[in-house]
Amino acid sequence: MHIIIGGCGQLGAEIAEQLSQDAHNDVIVLDTDPLAFDALGSAFNGETIVGDCTDRDVLEQAGVRRADGLLAVTRSDNANLMAVEVATHLYDVPRTIARLFNPGREEVYRKLGVRYVSSTGTIAKLFLNEFQEESFPLHVHFADSDIAMVDLEIDTGGHAMTVDEFEIDGLLRIAAVRRGARVFVPDRTDRLERDDVVTAAMKPQAARRVAPLCREPFSRERVREA
Repeated sequence: MHIIIGGCGQLGAEIAEQLSQDAHNDVIVLDTDPLAFDALGSAFNGETIVGDCTDRDVLEQAGVRRADGLLAVTRSDNANLMAVEVATHLYDVPRTIARLFNPGREEVYRKLGVRYVSSTGTIAKLFLNEFQEESFPLHVHFADSDIAMVDLEIDTGGHAMTVDEFEIDGLLRIAAVRRGARVFVPDRTDRLERDDVVTAAMKPQAARRVAPLCREPFSRERVREA
């Protein structure tokens, strides 16, 4: 994948280093301050460009026309939002994520259809999860634990299963179900329907068992449109 990262602070550098370790990823990091790239350790295996991630010329230089994803993680909400909007609407970059500092702007981001990650919590893991092709979208990853809150999109295999049948003792518990515009906490006897989006607490060992019941890869675009 060709991935552009706007902003080389501590978060941007950490994400860049980890993504660049995959030989299949081409990672380009942008920052207006050339000294910012000092944050990149010796493990980084990508390229750097001095420039503003909202500048179309800079994005063109970074290969935005062939980019598979763009992460905007500068310290400016405005810059992050603008970079994502430019990449999405002018260059059709299929996967974009913006860092968000001001929680008061969450509603604006949602209305614009911008996928974002708050500046609080284990945000590096959240960003990285978005670029794992076969991972489920991650809400929360608990520190010192292998339990995560994830989204699972029910497919034909899981259609008509009860919550009790779908859950796995010690490995998976459903917290909520989104069905169209409705979100509810299900009873154990409720039956799941195809296209339901289930938010669940899950351990990694459960992934193989639920895979035949869920849509893979998870359709972030479908959920965003709903």
